[in-house]
Amino acid sequence: MDVPTQVYMGCQVPPELAYDVERDVWVRLEEDGTVTLGMTDLAQTRSGKVVSVLFKAPGRVLRAGQSAATIESAKWVGPFPTPISGEIVAHNQAAFDRDILVANRDPYGAGWLVRLRPSQPEAELAALTPGAEAWPAFKARIDRDQIRCYRCAD
Repeated sequence: MDVPTQVYMGCQVPPELAYDVERDVWVRLEEDGTVTLGMTDLAQTRSGKVVSVLFKAPGRVLRAGQSAATIESAKWVGPFPTPISGEIVAHNQAAFDRDILVANRDPYGAGWLVRLRPSQPEAELAALTPGAEAWPAFKARIDRDQIRCYRCAD
């Protein structure tokens, strides 16, 4: 049975993804063994409209916790940390070049940030929180920080 996406105060948490809840990063395991990463709905809301993204180059090897990109928004400039060690095999520069607000409009789809080939997939993927289990922590943060998620329009 499919579990529906949890939505609270406009914030979405798709249950089919895994999360680094503390860093507000989602992870999707792809059929080819790579992982796609992006910022959560809470992260895109709190940061505000994205104004630029500087991606690390494909081929770069990162350890868990290192930055795969630097995001600049209307409210914030900072790293996009990867919870997974591995080699960057792709980034989503083309989508951000076409629409800099793609992560604000579609954080779990077209607004993905990087794709990695994990170097320690079993251990690091197991350390992430499945969507259904992440939901209570995200809901508590929404209440604590009084977050109301929104999606950018034109």
